[in-house]
Amino acid sequence: MRGTMPQARAEISPIDRVDVHLHTLSSDGGWTPTQLVDYLVEHEFKVVAVCDHDTMRSVPEFLEYSAAKGLIAVPGMEFTTAWDERQWHLLIYGIHPDDLNGSGIGALLARQQANLRAAAERAISLLEQHGHTLPSLNEQIDGRPLLPVHVLRTVIKDGHATNLTTAHQLVIKYGEDLRVDTSLETVVDAAHQAGGTCIIAHPGRDDGEGLMSAERLDKMLTSIPIDGLEGHYRSYTLADIERYREMALERDLLISSGSDSHAPGVPVYPRPYHARWVAPFLATQGIEVAPFEGDAWTPDQALPVIEPPKVAASGSKPAT
Repeated sequence: MRGTMPQARAEISPIDRVDVHLHTLSSDGGWTPTQLVDYLVEHEFKVVAVCDHDTMRSVPEFLEYSAAKGLIAVPGMEFTTAWDERQWHLLIYGIHPDDLNGSGIGALLARQQANLRAAAERAISLLEQHGHTLPSLNEQIDGRPLLPVHVLRTVIKDGHATNLTTAHQLVIKYGEDLRVDTSLETVVDAAHQAGGTCIIAHPGRDDGEGLMSAERLDKMLTSIPIDGLEGHYRSYTLADIERYREMALERDLLISSGSDSHAPGVPVYPRPYHARWVAPFLATQGIEVAPFEGDAWTPDQALPVIEPPKVAASGSKPAT
């Protein structure tokens, strides 16, 4: 399922700081790649990954700037998929953007992006037909590929709704739900063919479609060979971490860790998860964690506290 482990490219300390679920303005975030790297370097992170929604647009710049700053960066994306009558966000690691051309995962990603743009265009047309002018649309797009989130933020900016939920409800009322996804089984298969590692994002976050249960996971694994679960996440309680770590370990699945930071302090700053907590996952990316004593993680291990940045990042946009 995970293939051959790549040759080690680095060895890091068991307590080095790791956050492999971060976003930039290429999807719905507010960090620029350089702002994000500068923050991560300032706060002594060691291994990081940008996983923007359904795009790798920021990854080349993020990888290049990280390397220049001595930060170990893993290429990633967060693909929106569907399985068992709900959406699942799939974190895919280890596929370089240069390898997308001519690959199955590259074709799926291109189709996903085209469908996202088409859904956004339909929403714009419907809103304008019903008298909702959108003068702030170009400001929200800001030269990037058009996405549904740009439409929703424009609806808010131009006074047609008060938040993302009410903006989405308005668009749904006119007949466009903005739902764009691809079969989980199809995406996992294509990602594996390209050498990617597939992790279910935030299985313990309830987005209104239910949490990942042991029963649901077993059902998924009967036909879809995912590689792991995001066992450490910004909103998890200690009980959540124990639950999802145990679910993964009992099924020989990998465990990853991510804050899902979208912008400075939105909803959180990057989190300094310990490398030892996710050592087998890091090994799939060619990153070896030095030997350590005791369990990889225990409930009494507290997450280190990071103070707010000394100088606030500038030029960021609000995100969700």
